[in-house]
This record gives sequence, C-alpha cells and structure tokens, in this order.
Amino acid sequence: MKIAIDCRYFGKSGIGRVCKGIVDHLDRTHEYYLIGKREALSSYSFAHIVEDGSDPFSAKGMLTFPAFLNKECDCVVIPNFIIPFGIRIPVYTVMHDLIFLDLPSITTRGKADYLIKKTLLARCMKKSVRIACVSDFTRSRCTYYFGKKAEKCFTDHIGLSEEVLSFEAAPEKKDTIVYVGNVKAHKGLKTLVEAYGKLPRGAYELRIIGEKEGFLTGMDETELMSDGVVFTGKLGDEALLREIAQAKFLIQPSLYEGFGLPPLEALWLGTKPILSDIPVFREVYGELPVAFFPAENAQALAETILSADPALPSCREEIEKRYDYSLFTKKLFAFGENNEVTA
Repeated sequence: MKIAIDCRYFGKSGIGRVCKGIVDHLDRTHEYYLIGKREALSSYSFAHIVEDGSDPFSAKGMLTFPAFLNKECDCVVIPNFIIPFGIRIPVYTVMHDLIFLDLPSITTRGKADYLIKKTLLARCMKKSVRIACVSDFTRSRCTYYFGKKAEKCFTDHIGLSEEVLSFEAAPEKKDTIVYVGNVKAHKGLKTLVEAYGKLPRGAYELRIIGEKEGFLTGMDETELMSDGVVFTGKLGDEALLREIAQAKFLIQPSLYEGFGLPPLEALWLGTKPILSDIPVFREVYGELPVAFFPAENAQALAETILSADPALPSCREEIEKRYDYSLFTKKLFAFGENNEVTA
C-alpha cells in the first residue's frame, strides 16, 4: 500500500514524540509519503518527503493537504484528531484524549473555542475509517461522547522512542524530583508545588521540565514559584533523558491524561514514578513498580515522597511486552478488507 503520514507534528511535545515513534517503526513493506519539513524528515531515506512547513494546529494548516496524494496514496494517517480539509482517501487517526470535552473550563478559551474543538472531534469521528486510541480510557470517552460512531475506535497503546530505548548513560542519582510536561491547570502542578513545600527544606530540588508559557484558566505562574523549584525550560532529548535518569523520583500529579508517557520513560531509565491515582494511570501503570497518591491531595503526595523507596526493580521486559511502537504500528497498519484493522 501507499500510505501518507502527517509528520508536521514532529517536535511538538508529546504528540510529536508519538508521531516520531510511529515513523521510526514503520513496516517497510508499504510505500510511504511523509508530510512535513524536509529537514526534520531527512533521515527517513526509505520514504518520499512531501514538503509542508505549516502548523497543523493552525487554520492555514487545515488547508495545505497536498492534493496529489489523493491520487498517489491509498490512505493517510493523521496522528491527531485534526483532519485537514481536501482529503479524499481513507483516513486513519490517533486519538490521545478528549480533554477538551471532559474539562472544557480549563482547556478551552471560551465557548467559541470549545465549539471549534468539539466540531473537529466530531468530524474526526465521522471522517476516520479507524481510530487508534492510546488507552482504554480514551476509547471509553469516545464511546461516551459519540456512541456508535466510536465503534471504529480500537485501543493501541503507544511505546518508547528510539532515543529512550538507546539511552545508555547511567548517571548517579541526585537529590532531585522531576516533572515533565506542559504547565497547564489539569497537570496538577499546584498540588505538586504545595506538596514540595511540605518536605524538609533542602531534601530535594524540584525540577519542572517544559514550557512555562501558555497558562490556561485556573493557573497562574506565581502559584508555582517556591524556593527550590527550578524551571528548566524545554530541553533536547539527551538533556531531558539525563534529567529523568538522574532524579530520585518522577512525579506526574495529573488530574487528567490520555496515556501519560513520562512515567514510562522514567521506568525504563530506572527512576521511580509517583503518580496521581486516576483511571488511566491505573490502566497503564497498575502492574508496574510505581507509587500512587490521591489526586489533588498535597499532604498525601508529600507523605508518599517521604515514604517511597527510590530503588526500582527492572521492569524493561514487562514494558517491552506491553508498550512497543512496533506493536503499535503493526496494529495501526493491519489493513484488511474494506481498509479495516484486522489485528
């Protein structure tokens, strides 16, 4: 088959890592057309590169789908719910979460923004041939909002990038706690900073890795300022992985996630995750060596940090069985009759 893939998401935090994970593990028996910036895709010599530097999240990015691909390709893969206009071939999408519908008050900027995102999600449900949901939780939310239209959804757990899998450095542990992700209200950072303030002074340094811009309703930058809290800004892959590997704990205090990738990276790198007790984390990490605390409970989080053993038994074999992009892409591209997934 000839398959087009929207790779304009490369470099865009979590979704970019998922997109790259897919491309890095493609079944070479198919022919691929990768849409995006040539410089970002130059290493994929096996594929045709279709230059497009537009932002997939922008209005302009909705209008730039290369028309010739409708005749050249059998289908297109969009690693998100935003499907560009002008596509006339079967569309396969990846659904990460439905947070815009589940928590609109803290993830959308008013009624108009909410309606736009709701419309795009509904359009994805209607236009997609099949939809790979990164967790059972996300799939269940699709069913909740879209009923029978969600019958085209299937669970397809994501995995770890090649950069994580091949990271060989084994740095000594430091007295640091890391958080990795964007700084938005649903990420639970207010709880984390409050819990950090309850720890003995100087016991740990809290390092928040990611952009601190883009605050949404319910979050203010000043609420995250405290002695011992360091914003590193966005880091390159090697620096990011080193920060995770050196830390005693990685803490993910989210109120909501579609999957939550940083804890999986931490486990591979030998760092103990401490996670809020939300359904998706129980699904993904319930049988792995992590510690849970009640979401939004700063006191419980502080007590968990102080009582948790940072020593981590190896769980790489278990991770490889469950969360592997080779498995993800095999299921995603298991085309059968009528372009339906057969795996």
